[in-house]
Amino acid sequence: MGIDVGGAAVGAAFNELFTAVRGVVQTIKAFGVQLKKIENTLGRIEPIIRDWDEFNNRLDRNPKEMRPIKELLNKGKGLVQKCSSIHRFNMRKKYTHSKKLKAFNAELLGDFNLYIDLLDARNNGETLYEVREMRTEFDRLISSRKANSVVLQSGFGASGNLAVPDAPDFVVGSVVEASLRKLREQLLEEGVSVIVVTAPGGCGKTTLLKKLCHDIDIEGKFNIMFVPVSKKPTLTDIVRKMIQHNGLDVPEIVTEDDAVRCLQQLLIIIGENPVLLVLDDVWTDSQSIFEKFVFKKIKHYKIVVTSRYEFPNVDLVHHLNPLPHEEALELFRRSVTVDGRRLVAPDDELWDKIVKRCKGLPLALTVVAKSLRGKDRSFWETKLLNLSHLGLDSDILDCLRKSLDDLDGNTSIKERFMDLGSFPEDRKIPATALIDMWVELYRQDFDGTLAINDLHELFYRNLADLVITRRDSNEDEDKCYSSHYATQHDLLRELAIMECNQGDVENRKRLIVDLTTNNFPDWWSKQKQPTLSARLVSISTDGRFSPPWPDLQLPEAEALVLNFETNQTKTYALPDFIEKADKLKALIVTNYSFFPAELRNFHMVGSSLRRIRLERVMVSFQSMGKLRLHSLQRMSFFMCEIGQASTSNGTKISDAMPNLMELDIDYCNDLVTLPDGICEIKSLKKLSITNCHNFSTLPEQLGQSTSLEVVRLNSCTNLLQLPISIGTLQKLISLNISDCLSLSTLPSQIGQLNNLNRINMRGCLKLSMLPRSIVRLRNLKKVICDKETEVLWEPLKYSLNSLNIMVPEEEANLDWLCD
Repeated sequence: MGIDVGGAAVGAAFNELFTAVRGVVQTIKAFGVQLKKIENTLGRIEPIIRDWDEFNNRLDRNPKEMRPIKELLNKGKGLVQKCSSIHRFNMRKKYTHSKKLKAFNAELLGDFNLYIDLLDARNNGETLYEVREMRTEFDRLISSRKANSVVLQSGFGASGNLAVPDAPDFVVGSVVEASLRKLREQLLEEGVSVIVVTAPGGCGKTTLLKKLCHDIDIEGKFNIMFVPVSKKPTLTDIVRKMIQHNGLDVPEIVTEDDAVRCLQQLLIIIGENPVLLVLDDVWTDSQSIFEKFVFKKIKHYKIVVTSRYEFPNVDLVHHLNPLPHEEALELFRRSVTVDGRRLVAPDDELWDKIVKRCKGLPLALTVVAKSLRGKDRSFWETKLLNLSHLGLDSDILDCLRKSLDDLDGNTSIKERFMDLGSFPEDRKIPATALIDMWVELYRQDFDGTLAINDLHELFYRNLADLVITRRDSNEDEDKCYSSHYATQHDLLRELAIMECNQGDVENRKRLIVDLTTNNFPDWWSKQKQPTLSARLVSISTDGRFSPPWPDLQLPEAEALVLNFETNQTKTYALPDFIEKADKLKALIVTNYSFFPAELRNFHMVGSSLRRIRLERVMVSFQSMGKLRLHSLQRMSFFMCEIGQASTSNGTKISDAMPNLMELDIDYCNDLVTLPDGICEIKSLKKLSITNCHNFSTLPEQLGQSTSLEVVRLNSCTNLLQLPISIGTLQKLISLNISDCLSLSTLPSQIGQLNNLNRINMRGCLKLSMLPRSIVRLRNLKKVICDKETEVLWEPLKYSLNSLNIMVPEEEANLDWLCD
C-alpha cells in the first residue's frame, strides 16, 4: 500500500514511513503489536493526505503548510528503523522502544487531527465539507477498531492475549449509561484502587465492562488487561499471560509467591502509564486469588472486578440494576426481529406480560425473544404460562430451561446445545472439535458442513455465540473451519450441564465430570464402578490432579473429551480405560495451561478411533509410528510439539494410519519437515500445515500422495520451495500458499495440475514471476493475490478463460490470534 501525491514532500515522507513499517513488522515480531497499530493508523490517514494534496493543488496552496506533518512522519520513520538495532533479549530497551512507538501513534493521531482542524478553519464550500466528512469517518473507524495486544513467542500463539473483547454494537438504555458514567468517574478519580461490579448472572456485567474499556477516556488513559477468571483460576497462568501480553519474556513461575513477585515487578515496569486490570467473573471461592492482585502502594493501578457476589472488604461496590420496563421492552423487540422486520405482531399486552416475566435481565430477554421468532400467538401464550418469575440465578436458569423446552420439536439443536457443556467455561470452543464430535455422534457429513449449520442455528437462537476470528477467501470452498469458534454464557453452560445430569448416572447419554484435585464423585470411587451407557464423555481436571485414574466402564462411548491443566511436571497421562472403549470414534485432548504438556499413555488409544484432535501437547511422530490406528480418518495438531519428524526406526506413519484422509497441523513450531511415510498414505485427501514458522521443506515424496485434493501451507513463513513432484497431484483442486514469505518461485511442474481450480498466493512477497507452464491450468477459476502480484496474472486472463483474480483488502483484525 502507498499513495502517489505527485511528488509532494509529505507524500514521499508518508510512503517512506509506510514502507518501513510494513518491512519491519514482517521481520521483527517483538514490536509487531505497536507497528501494526501504526500501520492501521497510516492506512486510515492515507486517503485524507491524498485528497488534501489534491485540494491544495487545486487552490494553489503553499506546500510549506504541510511541513509539520512531514516532520512528524520523518520522526516516525526514524523510530521504526531503530527497531532492527535493538537486541531481542534486551527486555528494557524493547519495552522502552515499544512505549515510544505507542506514543508516536498517539501523537500521529492527535497532531494530524489538530493540524487538519487548523487548515479546515479557512476552507469553505464543497471541498471543506468533503474533507470534514472524511475526517469524521476516519475518527469513527479508528475508535471502532482496537488492535489487540498480541506477542507471538515460543510457539504459544496468543495465549497471553488479554486485549479487551469487542462490545456489542447495541446496548439498551439509561441503566447502562448511568453505570458507565459512574464507573468512568470512579476510575478517573485519584485514590480509587478496587471497584467490584456485582449483579446476578445474566444482568450484563461483562458487557458493561467491555463498553467501559472501549470508552475514549478510559482507553486513552489506561494500559488495559482484560482477564476472564471464572471458577477455577490459576494465578501462575494469569500472571504469565499478563507478562506475555506486555511483550516481555516469561520467566519460570512455579509457585503463587513467584507469581505475586513477578506481577509486582511487571506493574513497576509498565507503570509509566496507568494500569487497569479487569478481573471478569470472579467467584467467591477465588477471593484469595483476587486479593493477591491488589498492590495499593503502586500508584495509578486500578482493578475492576465483576462478580455475582459481593466482597465485604472492598469499599467501592457498584450494583448493576436490571433494565426498567421500557428499556427491557426495547431490547426484547430488537431481539425478536430479523433484519429490522418483526416476524409476528401480537398485541401490546402480551408483549408486556412476557417482558415483565423476564424481570429486566438482558440474557433472559434475548434468549426468550429469539425462542419466539416466527411463532404464532398461541405459542406466545403458552410461553407466558410456562415462564416463572425471576430473581436469582436459579430462577433465570428456570426461565432459560423453559426456552430450551421449546426446542423439543428440534431435537438435534437441543442435543448440540447440551454437547457444548463438554468444554470448560469462558473458553472458545473450536468448531473443528465440535465437527469431530458431531460427525461421529450423529453420523454427519465428513467435512462438517452440517455441524457448522447447527452452530449457526444455536447462534440464531442466542444459545451460543459464533466467533469467526479470521476469514480466508478460500475457506468456504475448502470446508476449512479452523477460524470458527463457539462461545457460551456461563449460565447457558450451567443449564446445558444441568440438562445432561438428569437421571441416574448409569443411563445418561452424556457424562460430564469436572474434577478438583483427585476428588472423584462417589459413584466413581466405589470399588466396583457402574457400567455407563454415555455416548459422549467429558472429563476435566485441574493442575493438582495426579494419576492413577480409577477404572471406568465406557462400552457405549463414541466421543471422549479430555480437558486438563498441567501440574509442575507438565505431564498428562491418558486414562487406561480408553483402551477398553471399543466403540470410541473421536478423541479430543486439550491442555489449557500456558505451557505444552507431555502426553503419556498415547499408546492406549484404540484402533476404533476415526478422529483425534490434540491441542498444546507434546507427542512425537516417532511414537505414532508404533500405533495401529487403522480406522483413523482425521488427525489434528494445534500448538503441539510433535517432536522428531523422522520415524527411521523401522516404523511408518503410513502403516500406523493407512486410511487417514485429513492431516491438520497448525501452530506447531518445532515442525521442520513432514515425517517419513506421510506421503505414502494413499487415502490422504487434505494436507494442512499452517502457521508453522519453522517448517521449511516439503519432501519430494509429496508426489506419491496422489489422492490429495486440498493442500494448505498458508503462513509457513520459512517454506523455501514447493517440490517438483507436485505436478503428479492430478486430483489437486485447491492450493493455499498465502503468507509464505520465503517462497520466491513456483516449480514449472505446477502447470501439470490439470484439475487445479483455485490458488491463494496472497502475501507471497518474494514471488516476482510465474512459470510459463501456468498457462496450461485450463481449469483454474480463482486466484487470490495482492495488488503487487495481480500484475503477474492479468496477462493470463486472455489464455485462461473465466479466470477470476481476487485482491481482498488487507486483514487488519488480530482477533484470529485470541485464546
